[in-house]
Amino acid sequence: MAEHSFNRVAVGFGGDERSHDALALAIALARSASATLDVILVLKEDDPFNPAYPPVGNVQGIIAEQAQQWIHEAEAVIPAEVTHHSHVRPARSVAEGLVAAVEELGSDVLVTGSGIGFGRIMTHPAVTALLHSAPVPVALAPAGYRAATTITDVMGAVSAAHPQHQVAGTSEAWAAQLGAELSYVTFQDGDAARGAGTPDGESGNSSDEGEAGNSSAKHIVARGKTLRHAVDTVDWPQGAILLIGSSPLARRRHIFLGMTAARVLSHLPIPMVLLPRDLESSAPQAR
Repeated sequence: MAEHSFNRVAVGFGGDERSHDALALAIALARSASATLDVILVLKEDDPFNPAYPPVGNVQGIIAEQAQQWIHEAEAVIPAEVTHHSHVRPARSVAEGLVAAVEELGSDVLVTGSGIGFGRIMTHPAVTALLHSAPVPVALAPAGYRAATTITDVMGAVSAAHPQHQVAGTSEAWAAQLGAELSYVTFQDGDAARGAGTPDGESGNSSDEGEAGNSSAKHIVARGKTLRHAVDTVDWPQGAILLIGSSPLARRRHIFLGMTAARVLSHLPIPMVLLPRDLESSAPQAR
């Protein structure tokens, strides 16, 4: 399981509210895992094929000064016990700069914030690009995530058809490293929920010892008329994170946000971690 552990956490930071949400989650992960934290601020480079209009002159000095101020703001909230480094990287886009930085630094996890909407995860263009190209797990912090939060639970999303998906093994390894409770969640909606005995329109969940990964871990089967209803049936612990696998469309060891993961993400009140696809241990149709 050692290959599933992480020792270096990277977080994209840009001084806005969602950056502070991301930093809070990154601190929680780094502190719980005794990992090194890298704060990465990407400065967008001028595009010679799409110059700014109207022309604003040379503002590089002003931008560099603002970047350093934001870095200082981030460093001010990182607890002393968390080893950290700060990096400013120029790039044509935020996503491009973050991917290049995590490859250069050897990061094991990249944390980013989401959009507006307190307590929920919303994507925006930079996050969407990361969710379809990053070479490492991407952790998304819901809006309003608090710095005092600690990681108490690692929950792995597994399908009923493929409970031994790579997510099960990675969840077990992360729970052990973070000192967190381990559980698995299977979402069933529509015909799958009705086939499992849930009456039309009725939502609910059941808990038992499932077949995924660690057989002693709790396995929650969340059912609902829609996936949103199924997600809402789960009593999500405040300190939990949900690990979910990439679409089969993902390249090896890269992530690709699938349809099911995207639908779960938009209703989830806790951080979600999208894992790169490992072709050696992923089931062909696993979510």
